[in-house]
Amino acid sequence: MTIISTGKLPTYDEEVAVRNQTDAMTPGWLATAITLCGEAQDATVRTYGKNEVNLFKPARHRVERAKVHSREMIECWNEFLEPHPFAAHLTRTNATEYILTVEQYEEFPQELPALFGEWLYNLRSALDYIIWAAAAYSSGRLPPPHEDRLQYPICDSQNSWKRTSQKLSVLPQHQLELLRTMQPFASDVDANYLGWINRLARIDRHRRFTGWTARIATADPITQIPSGVEPQWEWGERVLEAGYCDLARLTFPDPESAEGVRVNPKLTIDPEVSEWGKSPFYAERKFDERLRMFMVFVLAEIDTYDYDCTGNPRARSSLTEEFAIQCDERRNQFFKIPTRPPRSIPQWTPAKPRKSSRDRFLGKEASPDLNGHSSTHTYAPPKYTKQ
Repeated sequence: MTIISTGKLPTYDEEVAVRNQTDAMTPGWLATAITLCGEAQDATVRTYGKNEVNLFKPARHRVERAKVHSREMIECWNEFLEPHPFAAHLTRTNATEYILTVEQYEEFPQELPALFGEWLYNLRSALDYIIWAAAAYSSGRLPPPHEDRLQYPICDSQNSWKRTSQKLSVLPQHQLELLRTMQPFASDVDANYLGWINRLARIDRHRRFTGWTARIATADPITQIPSGVEPQWEWGERVLEAGYCDLARLTFPDPESAEGVRVNPKLTIDPEVSEWGKSPFYAERKFDERLRMFMVFVLAEIDTYDYDCTGNPRARSSLTEEFAIQCDERRNQFFKIPTRPPRSIPQWTPAKPRKSSRDRFLGKEASPDLNGHSSTHTYAPPKYTKQ
């Protein structure tokens, strides 16, 4: 039996590739080596690319990535707090009045708004993936028709909805109605989570980092005052602006009763996004609670369309019994497994066979060492290390 080699595949300039591998290749990436195929197989046994894949899976992965970013934000915030970058001061502003001020001494790390932007990106992408997948199941085509026009609509007005929904004609009417009920203009604009994802993501994507500051999450000051005196406490600001906030004011009936006052502020501080913190609805909720809420809401939206289109049991648990029954009754009428376009036919080019050896056939080959001598070794993928 004769062993031959086809010659190397003509791809790129090997000399340039070797010379530049530490510069041009991303450190840590490996090239996979396949050294021995074994017996030839029939083409009908191929499985990769033939099995049905749930098209909502990438949307779920986006939410998983958002969870990673939320944990990283927590870790970054906790590291920021370690050197105690905040302090509270009680300042006597006149004979009968004190102001309790919270002040910030260190800048926020830029990693915080960067992570928050990535968190937003993943949630906004997950929503867009929902529409792309639903359009594929509705049309039965991969990719779905006019895929460049497909995105999850988030509209602050009825007119905006009319314009945007026209691009989603591939979806069945009942899904368009579901989308409409979720729009900011059709609900409490301030509380609508979709509107906030869209507004904050647009700031981060097109303008700048979102503004980061701090919010007084809890405060229960304990004050040392002269006996028999009843001062008046008044709450002020809760969000730091320009590095401080006047949290509370303490007023005494006369100058004598205002002597010797001390306070233990007993407060906790949360991160805050300036634009988000202006929301009356979300200002009443802790920052980490908001993050969890938004991720749960997006996952529920994925479940809604996943079960409607595919009947995926994983998506069933978050839906009401009535809605699930409706999905089961109409699924075969509106949705089908998308078909991929035909695979392109290879363009065959002639190779240049030559005799080879059994060692090379078994994955061993001779290559010159640094001194120009040949050495036999088993081929292994190259490892690229950072220089």
